[in-house]
Amino acid sequence: MYIVSMDLTPNELNFVRQALDLVSIKGTDAQFLANLQLKFEGELTEIQRLVEEEERRKIEIQQQITTAEANKSSAKK
Repeated sequence: MYIVSMDLTPNELNFVRQALDLVSIKGTDAQFLANLQLKFEGELTEIQRLVEEEERRKIEIQQQITTAEANKSSAKK
C-alpha cells in the first residue's frame, strides 16, 4: 500500500469532498467511495478544529495583554 502526502488547501480539500458526492459509481465501488469521503471529512474536521484552537489562543493572548496593560495602568496610579 502506498500512502501519498499532498499539500492541499482547505478549499481544495472541500472542493474534492463535494465533488465526490457527484461521482457515478457501480455498487461494488460504494464502500470505497464512502471510505474516501470519510477520509476527506476527517481531514476537514481536523483543520476546522485547529483553526478554532488557534483563534481561542489568539483571544486568550489578547485578553492576557489587555489584563497586563490594565494592571500596569492601575499600578502607576
